Amino acid sequence: MDDLGKYILQLGVSNFAQGFTWGLEVERHRIGADGYLSAAPYPPMLGQQRANPYIKNDYFNTQSEIITPVANSIGTASHYLAALDYTLRSALAADEYLWPFSLPPCLTATHSELGYADVGPEKMAYYEELGRRYGMEEGLPSGIHVNLAPNKKWTSAIAKAARRDTRQVRDELLLKQAIGFMQYRWLFTYLQGASPVAEANYLTDLPAQPVRSLRNSRQYGYGFASHFKGDYTSVAAYVEKMQAAITADELIAESAFHEAVRLRHPAGLTALTTHGISHIELRMLDLDPTVTTGIRSDTLLLVQLLAFYFMVAPKLAATELTVATQQNDQVALEHPLTTSSQQQAGLYLLAQLQELVITAELPPIYRSVVAQAAEKLCRPQLTLAGRLLPRIQQDSLLAYGLQQARNFQLRAQLNSSPVYRDFQNEPRPSLKKLQQALFDQYQGLPHSNPQEQSVVS
Repeated sequence: MDDLGKYILQLGVSNFAQGFTWGLEVERHRIGADGYLSAAPYPPMLGQQRANPYIKNDYFNTQSEIITPVANSIGTASHYLAALDYTLRSALAADEYLWPFSLPPCLTATHSELGYADVGPEKMAYYEELGRRYGMEEGLPSGIHVNLAPNKKWTSAIAKAARRDTRQVRDELLLKQAIGFMQYRWLFTYLQGASPVAEANYLTDLPAQPVRSLRNSRQYGYGFASHFKGDYTSVAAYVEKMQAAITADELIAESAFHEAVRLRHPAGLTALTTHGISHIELRMLDLDPTVTTGIRSDTLLLVQLLAFYFMVAPKLAATELTVATQQNDQVALEHPLTTSSQQQAGLYLLAQLQELVITAELPPIYRSVVAQAAEKLCRPQLTLAGRLLPRIQQDSLLAYGLQQARNFQLRAQLNSSPVYRDFQNEPRPSLKKLQQALFDQYQGLPHSNPQEQSVVS
């Protein structure tokens, strides 16, 4: 534990559930009943995809993306996500579904069905340049992006206790988190990896057997410009290296930096230097195909606990991230039922987390989350990839993926939850209006949380 960690524990964590801010982004492809990318246009009920800040398209016209408002707890963020998920599903065409996996569904041999999202001229030029440099197919994988940060009241109290500048302390804490998640991202690849195989006409020269996560391996996945590595030694170093790469045309833009963790500020890269880090963005999570929204609360609870651990533990060396990348690659390409090469390191980390839960007097649910992760480290058949293995038929998860997609869509159609239908008249509703028209009504209904309901798990 370093000095900041001591101050954090001395202050105590009175309301840990609301100690962080959260924003979730969930990407999924729209598909037809045949398991190929949908030929239907962007759902009209969602208004203008260029304008809608909550449900829009990402790189492709079939790649729907839900973006939740910033929330002050996991429960609220999950609530926002579930309500927007129902709205998106209600807007889909007949016999149209959301593909539940991170790797794309079946593709035609020519890939002629791939088309860019409807964006403005400047962004279209950016998309086309990405496609020219790396190939359009690099944009096909989807996933979960988790945006989080300790809340400002908490970081201000830590800085006051340490008698240090608030912005400096906040930057240091968020850097510690970013490096920590980069160092241990293999743990999420092990636990949550859910891309063991690829569907027809996407990847060639695949591994001889299923793996934990093709998407999280450098060889088979992980997006545009994955060759470029950020410098996490300081905020200034992070900004300077990226700006130099953009100037040298090694990177097209900041948004082309597709590392597993990014430092963020709403105003962009230069604002990191002038205003500091607002939050970090975790990009390493595969979609969970066993749950309708693509992510479970227990996954977010583990993210939160690790974020707290990285705040109080000594800062890990940013210079060792090359080794961390190699470890993640090794875990990603392990067979789903093998004991991981990082098992002992993982069990040690989880023991440290369990000790922190006790020391900081955190709620009992965090002990349960750690215990579940430890059991999965010892029993790989309980991981997502391990559970998917029996579902693979002829090197494909198409049958299971379609079954899940149909079941999720049917349940949405039968559910009485409200949906927001005014995007056509007001493409950019205020959060207050969306809160009143969707989130409050959704919360008031006597239904179980759909985010926690598995289908054919």
